[in-house]
This record gives sequence, structure tokens and C-alpha cells, in this order.
Amino acid sequence: MKLRRVYLLAIAAQVAAMDMGMDMDMTEVEPVTTTAQTAHITPTPYEASHLHGLPILERPGLTPAEKMYWQNYSSETFFNTLEGNRFAFKYHVATMSLVMFISYPISLVLNSVASGWYLPWLAINLALTVSSLVLAAVFSATFPHEWYPGNIYKTTSIVLFVFIIVHFVVALLSRIASTIVIEDISEYSLLGEGIPLKMYPSGGSPGSTPEQDIETDSLRQNISPQTHFLSYKIFRSQWVQRIAWTFGGLCSLIFNTLNYPLMLYILFNNCVGLAVGNLFGKGPRVFNLLAHWIKGAVFVILGVISLARYCGLGQTRGWAWNRVTYTNPQRVNSHRLRYMPRGTLTVEFIESFLIFFYGSTNVFLEHLAGSGGAWTAKDLQHVSIAFMYIGTGLCGLLSELKLNNWRYYYTLKTSSISSNEVFAASPGYSPNPFPTMTIFWTGILMSQHAQASHTSTSVHMQWGYLLSYGSFFRIFTFLILYFKPLTDDYPSKPITEVITALCLLAGGLIFMESTDQVIEAMDYRGYTPMFTFNISVGFVALFMAWIMILCMWREWLLQCKRARL
Repeated sequence: MKLRRVYLLAIAAQVAAMDMGMDMDMTEVEPVTTTAQTAHITPTPYEASHLHGLPILERPGLTPAEKMYWQNYSSETFFNTLEGNRFAFKYHVATMSLVMFISYPISLVLNSVASGWYLPWLAINLALTVSSLVLAAVFSATFPHEWYPGNIYKTTSIVLFVFIIVHFVVALLSRIASTIVIEDISEYSLLGEGIPLKMYPSGGSPGSTPEQDIETDSLRQNISPQTHFLSYKIFRSQWVQRIAWTFGGLCSLIFNTLNYPLMLYILFNNCVGLAVGNLFGKGPRVFNLLAHWIKGAVFVILGVISLARYCGLGQTRGWAWNRVTYTNPQRVNSHRLRYMPRGTLTVEFIESFLIFFYGSTNVFLEHLAGSGGAWTAKDLQHVSIAFMYIGTGLCGLLSELKLNNWRYYYTLKTSSISSNEVFAASPGYSPNPFPTMTIFWTGILMSQHAQASHTSTSVHMQWGYLLSYGSFFRIFTFLILYFKPLTDDYPSKPITEVITALCLLAGGLIFMESTDQVIEAMDYRGYTPMFTFNISVGFVALFMAWIMILCMWREWLLQCKRARL
């Protein structure tokens, strides 16, 4: 014990001596004097400990292989080169952007309200598109190099050229054919009585009642010999109307087949042009580009649809988060409604089917880059996500079948409509969690997807979390509508859907930015993930504002049309 006490006292004395020494050192510290070696140093409280924001060639610690790659990296593209006809190139870029964001969307709105300004505006859209594609050909002819051999932009532009002309021609012919039928009926009205002289040799006309046929025969017998020339006009009118009706129906079918899909094709063509213009996807890198841009574009389109549903898109089908009921008389007069399920066709069913279809095809697409070789760990990681899509998509489809009767009876329960009058009904949504949870887990998994660079990892985390947040707010939409059932058939406009649309749009756009070559372009210039994140969210907010303006303008046009009637 005595030795232990002596040992502890010795330690205490040593500690006390060290404290005294430290105090003496603190009192004896003198300012550092400036010498020739320190004259160039600027005093600063904290020096930066990270290298983000510096162009990659200015960052220390690059390996010889990395330094060789970045010293040979070329940032010259079609967008910043001085070769070729620069006016033609700039005109092409400006007008195709104008067509995609402004011109063609406005034409879709005018067509949806049957405006008389539709055809004139469609002619303007045609002129912009055709002139843009012609000037693109001029630039290609004046460019002295073959920078991107084998690119498909020329092919997709030719297809767009054909589609845009066919779309305008069938729209024009369809309008002319419908005008011929209407004017033909009104021009040859009998003796000013308002009865169309649409007389058929056999007596009667298509769709007429027996009483109308008797009246028509009687009128035909009472026509005097002086009206033989008028009878000839009547006979000719019958065949003109038949031809016009058949030809107009064919043109209308082609027009409706092209109208909305053409918007998607313009988006596709512009994305191809953006990739080719920046020299993205050359050689084997095309697979990485396609994987990110196709999947990212899917989420962008999903975000646009979500915002459009919030603004009232699909109200007649119950897709605008509104209650919808179909009565028995409606079923008799519509071929589409004859096959309508009791709980209607919901957006959740369409989403589940697309998820299942995507997962089924993606199993084979993930190995395209290494086709013929062994499956890598990266291939297997992506395929595992495809299996998740197959499983959740199939579960979503089965849930829609199980929820079919629930939607029907839940709608009748929350409304005063009798089940004898209604054969199909929906509350405006289906409490099917699988489409939403698929996007949620996609975001969570991809946010943990480690990449070769810090920038790429951060960008993947950004869009992964955005998709997860969007799914989270979609669940809130379901809960709001479940606990507060709708009492009318108008769009409910849940506020959570605006946030969902923002997350999907921004997540999809940043998804497209996370491709390897975009990340390399960011690192080369020293752009940080936060900088591109802010730019992306700002652009998406402006884009959402433009969509909402178009939807509000469409509602105003419809109100004006109703007021005139």
C-alpha cells in the first residue's frame, strides 16, 4: 500500500509539473514574425478541406492514368464548335425547343377545345418544324467532319419530317370532309322546311325511322317535273356525303393515332439531338446513356401526367382524382363502356401493367453492354431491380382485380346513386400500394448505389431520394381521399400531388444527368452536385408553371365556349 501511495503521489506531481509548463508556454507564446518564406501567405481562419468545385485537372492526387485521361479529354461539341453554318445550327436548336415546349403543346390545347384557331396554329407549328429540320440538313452539309459516325439523329429527323406533314394533312382533310358533309346536308334542304334531301333510291336513309322513311317517300312522289335537276343534285349529294364520311373517318383515325404520340416523338427526337450534339453515347457508352435517359424520361413523363391529373386531365374517366359513375344508358350508346370493369379502368392498373412489362423486358436489356460475355456484378445488381419490378407489377395487377368490387361499392356507399342505375363506378383512385412502393424502393436502392466518383454517387442519391419523397406524398393522397370521401364528380386537386409531380419531374431529370458522360462533363468543369441540383429543380418549377398555365388556359377556353352556347 505504501509503495502504491508513493507511486500515485509521483504521478500527481508529474501532472502538476506538466500543467505548470503548459501555463508557462502559453504566457511565453510570441507572434510569428514575417519572413521571406512566409511573405506570400495570406492569413485565413479555415482552409478548404475538400476539393469539390475545382476543375478536375486542378485537383491534387490524380494518378498518372487519371491525369492522362483528363489531359486528353475534349470538351468540344457541336454546341460550342465554330465550324459549320452556325446560324443554321442555332436556328435548328431554338426552333425545335420552341416546338417541343410551346408550339405543339398549344396546338394540343386548341384541338382539345375544338377551337377554330387550331388549323392556323398547326400550320405555324408545321412551318417551324419543317424549317428547323431543313436548316439542320444545311448545317450537316456544311460541317466538315464526321464527329459522330452512325448516329440516328438524321433518321429520327426524317421520320419526324414525314410524321409532322402527314399529321397536318390528315387534320386538314378531316376538317374539309366534315365541312362537306355538314354543308351538303344544309344546302339541299327541301323547300326551306329544314328536311335534308338525303333521299336514297330504295327509300329511307341510314339510321332513319319507318315514319321518316314514309314521309320521305311521300315528299319524293310530290316533286314536280321541274325539280328533276334538283333530284339529280340530291342523288349526287348522297354519294358525296358517303365518300366524304368514309374518307374523313380514315383521316380522323390517322390524326388521332398521331396527335398525342407525336408529342412524345418530338421529345424523343430532341433527346437524341441533345445526345448527338454533345457527342454522348459513342461506341459502347451508348448502353449507359440509354439506360439513364430512357428510365429518367419515364419518370419525367410520369411527373407530367401527375401534374396534368391534378389540373383535371382525364376527368371523364375518373383519372383526375375525381369520382366517376357510368349509368346503364351510357353503356348502351358506347362501345368502349361495354367492356368497362365494374370498378372502371384506373391509372393504378395501367401503372402496374407498365411496371410488370418493364421488369419483364429489363431482365434481358441489362446485359446488352456485355452481350456474349459473363454477367458482371453490376449486371446482376440491375437485374435484381428488374425482378422487383416483375414481382411488384404482378402484385399490383392482382390487387386491381381484388379491388374491383371495392371501388364500385365504396363509390355507391359514399354517394346517393342507386346501384340499379350504375354499372361501373370508381372513387377516383385505387388503394393499390404497389406502383407507389415500387418507385419508393427504386429510389431507396439507387440512392445507395455506389459509383466510381463522388459526384456520380451524390447525383444518384439526389434523384433516388426525390423518387422516394414523391412516393411518400402519393401515399398521403390515398389517405386524404380515403378518410375524406368525395361528394361530387369534380377533380379534388389534392395538394400532395403537386409535390409528387415536382419530385418525379426533378428526379427523372436528375436521373438523366447521372449518366457517365454527363458526370464527366461536370467534373471536368468543376460543377458540384448541389449546383446542378439547384438548376434542375429551378427548371422543373418553371416547366410545371408552364403546364399549369396551359391547363388554366384550356379551362378558360372551355368556359368561353360554353358561354357562347
